[in-house]
Amino acid sequence: MKKYFALMLVLMTGCSSLHSVSHTQKTSLTQSTQNPYQIADNLEFNEVWAYLMKGEEDKIKGDEPITDLCYFSAKVSGKGQITGEYAPVDIAFNNKIRHHIVIAVLDNYALMHFVLNPDLPVRKKFINDICKVASKFDGVQIDFESVASSDAAWFFSFLAELRSTLEKDKMLTVALPPRRTRIADAYDYPSIAAVADRVIIMAYDQHWSGSNPGPIAGLSWCREVAEFAKSFIPKEKLIMGLPLYGRAWQDKNFNKSVHYKHVEEMIKTSNIQPQYDPENGAYFEYEEKVKVRVYFTDQRAIVDRLKLYSSMSIDNVAFWRIGQGPSGMWQGISTKSL
Repeated sequence: MKKYFALMLVLMTGCSSLHSVSHTQKTSLTQSTQNPYQIADNLEFNEVWAYLMKGEEDKIKGDEPITDLCYFSAKVSGKGQITGEYAPVDIAFNNKIRHHIVIAVLDNYALMHFVLNPDLPVRKKFINDICKVASKFDGVQIDFESVASSDAAWFFSFLAELRSTLEKDKMLTVALPPRRTRIADAYDYPSIAAVADRVIIMAYDQHWSGSNPGPIAGLSWCREVAEFAKSFIPKEKLIMGLPLYGRAWQDKNFNKSVHYKHVEEMIKTSNIQPQYDPENGAYFEYEEKVKVRVYFTDQRAIVDRLKLYSSMSIDNVAFWRIGQGPSGMWQGISTKSL
């Protein structure tokens, strides 16, 4: 299943501080009383998509200004079969929306190689399974994040075969990783845009759990990603994704191997008395302060990115995911179809 200029929270044991960064100066969150939507030039889009995680149906109310709801996600077995029953969420929406089922395989390259192989019967069965699940929805979204570069041609032909097998009134959308340059891999924008009805660019995870601390989707980075996407994906098909989540990094990794020399240094520095038992050997415990840096999304961060995409004549946006954003985040957002 699955990178932005945001605000920075620094926490330390015994003390905490909260800072935010604007375009020209740093201001305290507590000092900002102006509603960010009051300064927005234009937050109207043709389409507003949003993701809803299965099991979190209570996080959506039905009054959100969205045109498309993506239900995440249908489970794929190790045999390339979709397991379970799926149907659009039973919620009365204020407006008519389209429902999409997401077929996601996030970290299984072997499974992808298996189901995409056109010489194996499992591929056709997998496509038929997808079409069966899609029959209850307005569309199906493919989110395959573990397709090897060597399987690129298979992936492109798989999408073409799926498009031809789906009922003509069903939408086929594909979620793709952010790019700032063209790469010879399975996520070639023009190849996929030629087949899909919509292409969602997951413009987040600029910094991730294994990277250095940083924004999930820095504003200048978002601009570069959007500019690249616009050059290969038709305007009516392009959807820019926005993250609603944050991420925390701590400045020390405590789960690490230590040499006896280091153990002796810790014992001496912290004045520790080691314990011993025959089963587990020698051990000791001590407390240490840790600094945690958190990048997160508030209303101002959402507005800044929406304004950026609007200024770039991007008509469609998507939010990952419902339930993770700040309260009141939908205020001021509208769609031309509502």
